[in-house]
Amino acid sequence: MRRRTFLKGLAGAAMVPVSGMTMSAESSSSFPQRIMDAHLTDRSGELSVLSGQLPDDIHGHVFFAEGIPLEEGHFTPSGRGALTRIDLSQQGVRFIRKMINTPSVLMQQHIDSWPDRFKLMGGMAYYSPTMGFVNTCNTAPNYMGNKRFALSFEGGVPYEFDAQSLELVTPIGHYDEWESSLPPLMDVLTPEKWLFPQVRTTGHPYFDLETNDCFTINYGGNIGKLGTRHGFIHLIKWDQKGALQRWQVMGRDGRPAFIAATAHSLGVTRHHILVFETAAQVEPLRMIGIRSVEPQKHRTPVWVIRKKDLLAGKTQVIADYLELDFDTSDVMCNYDDHDHEITLYGQYLGAMDKSEPQYTWDRLHFGGRVSARIAGYPAAPVDVGGLTRTRIQVKSDSVREIHADFRLLRDDQLFWDMNDPAYQGHFQFPETFEHIYWAAVGYRPEHVVSRVAKAYQDYPNRLFTNDSLPQETQPSALVHLDCLTMTLTDAYQFPADCVMRTPQFISRPNATSQQDGYLFTAVVRQQPTHGLGNGKEIWLFDAQNLAMGPIAILGHPDLNFATTNHALWVPEIDRRPDNSYRANVGDFFRSRASSHRASVRKVIEEQILPRFG
Repeated sequence: MRRRTFLKGLAGAAMVPVSGMTMSAESSSSFPQRIMDAHLTDRSGELSVLSGQLPDDIHGHVFFAEGIPLEEGHFTPSGRGALTRIDLSQQGVRFIRKMINTPSVLMQQHIDSWPDRFKLMGGMAYYSPTMGFVNTCNTAPNYMGNKRFALSFEGGVPYEFDAQSLELVTPIGHYDEWESSLPPLMDVLTPEKWLFPQVRTTGHPYFDLETNDCFTINYGGNIGKLGTRHGFIHLIKWDQKGALQRWQVMGRDGRPAFIAATAHSLGVTRHHILVFETAAQVEPLRMIGIRSVEPQKHRTPVWVIRKKDLLAGKTQVIADYLELDFDTSDVMCNYDDHDHEITLYGQYLGAMDKSEPQYTWDRLHFGGRVSARIAGYPAAPVDVGGLTRTRIQVKSDSVREIHADFRLLRDDQLFWDMNDPAYQGHFQFPETFEHIYWAAVGYRPEHVVSRVAKAYQDYPNRLFTNDSLPQETQPSALVHLDCLTMTLTDAYQFPADCVMRTPQFISRPNATSQQDGYLFTAVVRQQPTHGLGNGKEIWLFDAQNLAMGPIAILGHPDLNFATTNHALWVPEIDRRPDNSYRANVGDFFRSRASSHRASVRKVIEEQILPRFG
C-alpha cells in the first residue's frame, strides 16, 4: 500500500524511514500466540544479550506490569497481574518478576468451590456472589517520591509496593474510604459480608513530586448509560500520610458529574485537575454473556477543576464541562498552565475498541473464526489511529477549546492500535512536553472481528472503510513525536512476528533534553531472535535514532510475560521507609470473617492477615 500521511490543521509531515517486514494475511499467521501464556510463579535471573550491545551508560530500573489470561476468553490486559523489575547496568541486566497478590487474588487462588468461587464475567472481571470482585492491580507502576511506589488498576483500589521485594505493602486508603461503584439498587442487594467491593478509579493516579500530593478519583453509581442520575465522581486528594480527602464533582448547573465509560487518565497541571472520560465502554450485557458491541463515542468529555476550589471542610467542588471532538485513552498535560491555558497530548483512537476481546468462535471479517487459543486477546482496530494536541482555555466560570491550536497527525502504516506513551518522567508531567514516544501495537487482518467491524462501520472520520481495510499485517511500530512542531520525526517498524508494547523512556546520566536517553520495549516474538530463548524479549533503542533499530535485545528462558501494560523507569531504588503510611485493613477482614465458611476464614487467617493485617 502506498504510504499516505494525513494531517488536520497542519501543512505537512515528515516522511519517516522504517525497517522490518510485513506479511500477507494467510492461514499461517505471524502472530506470536505465546503472548497468551506466562509463568504464574515468581522468577528471577540475569538476562542474556541476544543481539547488539548494551550502552556504556545504561542505568536504573524499569518496572512493568502485565495481565495473564487464566482461562479461555479472559481479556488479556486485565488478566492475573505480575510485576517485573529490570535492573540495568553495563555490568549486566538482571530481572525479578513476582505475582501481584492482592487480598482478592489470594482468595481467588485458594477458593474454588461453589458458591464462593470466582467466576469470569464476560471475559472482563472475576466475581464471587459471596465475596465480590477481584482486583488484579496490574495497570501501571507509579513513583510516589521518597522511595515509595504504587500499583494502580481501574477496577480496584491502588496498592503501595516495596521496590526491592516487589511485595504489596498496603492499600492506599482504608477500604471504607472508597465508595462502592455499583448502582444503588445493586449495592443494596450485595451481602454486607462482602470482602471485595467493586471500586472504580483511574488507571493513572497523579503523584505530584513538587507538592507530594496524590490526586485520583472514585466514581460510579451508574453502568454505562443506565442509572446516570445516581452517577458520581469523587475527586480524591491524599498527602501520602493520613486519611483521603474527597470532594464530589458537580457541574456548574448544580448536577453531579458522572462517567459513562471509563476514566483511564487524569490530567494535573500546576493549578488545575482534569478528569477525562476515556474510550473503553462498560457494557452491562457483556457481563451476562451477550457479545453485542456498543461503539465508543467520537468524543472525550472533560471535567476541569481548579485546585484553589478544593477547600477543606467542603464536600463538593465545581467543575466546568467540555467535550473534545475525538476519542482517546492516555492523555498527558503540560504541567505549566500559565495564562490559564492547558496543553494536552493523547492518542487519536478512532474506530478502535480498547475494551473488546476476541471470543472463541467469533466470526472474522476476512473469513474464519477465532480459535480458543487466542480468545481474550484484544480485537484489531478497524481504522488507523493518530496523535493529537489540544489546547484549553480556563476562564473564571467556564472553559473552552482553542480550536485553532488543535492538531491531528495520522499515518496509514505506522499508527495502527495507538497505545502507551513514553517520555521523560512517566506520568509525572514536565513543565512543557517536547518529545513523546508512542507504541503502535499494529494491525492483523486475522484479528478483525466481524461484530466489531459492523459496529464501527459508520464511525466518524474513518480513513479506511470495512471494505478497504488492509489484508496484510501492519506490524508494531515505535514512533517519536516532536511536540513543539507536531511532526513525526523518527520511527521503527518491527518484524511482523513481533508484538511490541510498554515503551519506557530511560534517561542518560545528566541528560540535557527529553530525547537524551534510550527506549525500553517489551516484545513477544513468534520466532525468537537468532533462535535463542522463548521469544519474550526486551528491545532497547537509542531515543535519538529509532530507525536504526534496536541497539540491544535481551532475553532469558524464565522471563516469561504475557500482555504487558504500562511501565516506569527510575534511576535508583531503595527499601520503602519503615515509618511510611500503612492502612491496617486487618479489622475489616476480621469483622467479616465469621460470616463466611471455614475455607474462606482459613484464607483470611493464613494468607491475607499476615500480609495486610
